[in-house]
Amino acid sequence: MRRVLLLIATAALLAACSAETPGRAEPAPAPEPTGLALPPRPHELPLDGVDPCALLTPDQRASLGLDGDPVPYRSTAPGFAGPACSISGFEPRAVAVGLALATGNGIEVLTNSDALTDEITPITIAGFPAILARPKNPDFCSVDVDVADGQFLDVQFADGGRLPPIPQDQLCRDAVEVAEQVLTTLLSR
Repeated sequence: MRRVLLLIATAALLAACSAETPGRAEPAPAPEPTGLALPPRPHELPLDGVDPCALLTPDQRASLGLDGDPVPYRSTAPGFAGPACSISGFEPRAVAVGLALATGNGIEVLTNSDALTDEITPITIAGFPAILARPKNPDFCSVDVDVADGQFLDVQFADGGRLPPIPQDQLCRDAVEVAEQVLTTLLSR
């Protein structure tokens, strides 16, 4: 008799556990992460209060062939909003550099976006996770460095329009070099 009662109790318990309870929502499975995963930052390097035109010293600008005066402005481009600076160079070649301090959102706007058409390659700059963005337009190349939660540094290196044009591979190497110089300055402050 005991055995029969135990079987009935076990069957009732199993039935109760498997029965659906009306009005109770089951949690949805977590969505699969999309986009490009970057390694963690070595530490936070916030951009609050940083002057983007002071991120390259006069000696650094000279070594990069940037002989024009830095011109500050405010970027309002979606995903890149924040203080910005452009610096041009004419000798030995015509080039332009743009430095934008994206302080309104993190690099995730680039790494998790299905809307990007650039060819994206993960890299590191001075130990910080970054991406090299090679756009379809061969006139420039970008490096975006993840420096703090909700902030990233955008470096663009562009051809200045002389003939023959500077190959995009060289523009990308130059964008990486500028990003390295900027991080050197940021880390020394």
